[in-house]
Amino acid sequence: MLVEFETLKLSWKPNQYLMAPANVCRNAKPHAESPVFDVPVQTLHDAFLAVVRRQPRTELVEEGPDGERFVQRSRVFRFPDTVDVKYLAIGDNQSTMGIYSRAKYGVRDFGVNEARVRIWMLELENDLKTA
Repeated sequence: MLVEFETLKLSWKPNQYLMAPANVCRNAKPHAESPVFDVPVQTLHDAFLAVVRRQPRTELVEEGPDGERFVQRSRVFRFPDTVDVKYLAIGDNQSTMGIYSRAKYGVRDFGVNEARVRIWMLELENDLKTA
């Protein structure tokens, strides 16, 4: 079942990273605010899926009406990290998204989840600029 960003509560563990639009998460303070993109929500969705498909050891494991869940495994030990994404239309030609990335095992992740979200978002922004 996909994460409900509106009711999401972060755990005490530092092995998670949440990027979300302001005022979407009522029970969690995002680590960063999501950017607004000057594209329709379907364009954002398609561009983000293209970014994820380029990532190593990453698979789509669940789809919902406005988001997906991905699992990316670590290179050496193949530990799974889960990434939930929700796409939000702001208007006809603007959209944003929430991303919640977290480790399934352990307590510390040495910044892996934050780095993943930041890298994927940078790739998304670059892809949308060149589209």
